[in-house]
Amino acid sequence: MNMDPTQKSQPLVAQASDSTAESAAELNHYQHGHILRPAQYIPLSRLALQAVDANYPKLQLIISITIAVLITLGITIFGLINPDIPTSVTLSILPGYALLAVIIIKLIHMKAKRIAYGVFEHELVFREGLFWVSTTALPYTRLQHVNLSQGPAERKFDLVSLKCFSAGSGVAEIDLPGLNAELAEHLRQHLLAKAAASHQPIIEQPENDSTSSLENDTQTSADVEHQLNTSKAETSSEDTPHG
Repeated sequence: MNMDPTQKSQPLVAQASDSTAESAAELNHYQHGHILRPAQYIPLSRLALQAVDANYPKLQLIISITIAVLITLGITIFGLINPDIPTSVTLSILPGYALLAVIIIKLIHMKAKRIAYGVFEHELVFREGLFWVSTTALPYTRLQHVNLSQGPAERKFDLVSLKCFSAGSGVAEIDLPGLNAELAEHLRQHLLAKAAASHQPIIEQPENDSTSSLENDTQTSADVEHQLNTSKAETSSEDTPHG
């Protein structure tokens, strides 16, 4: 009896589909659980972060204006004392430079106000950027040491920059400026305590070991009781007189 080739191929197709489904299930399953869907992700953009000290944007504004004024004076003096450059050319350059300086100063001030950070249970989150925003999350398990730095201008406003270094990296993973000095020291101690706690090994007593030991003790007691009963039975049989 001849069998239709279509009927022969149906079991093969079903077997192939089953193997494909099993492979897909294995790919979607990880040793720590199933793969999360995008809707289950925790969006970093919705984290409640706090801004740096209000004096930091003011400091950046003062520094930017000071640098712009010094550059303007340098261009003006160079144009006036140089006989090869007409005074009209120097004066025509200054308005354009002043407009450019105002735009740059405004952007620097806005960028300083956008800096934010958040101290969470298992990680430190840092966000910066105006047009290109960067969000960095540093777990405490990777935190190696924390450094505080303070320049002359920052000392005037009692501000400190906090730098976090990860294990095996010579560059700071997080460079958080504009913190109050007292708050920065408190935060440094908190981060180091969190890092030390996360680096300690966790020793857990498996439940299987206690259960297996209990079962072994029960089995040993049962064996001993069985041997005692057997020996008693043999002794009683020997003492019984034969008719």
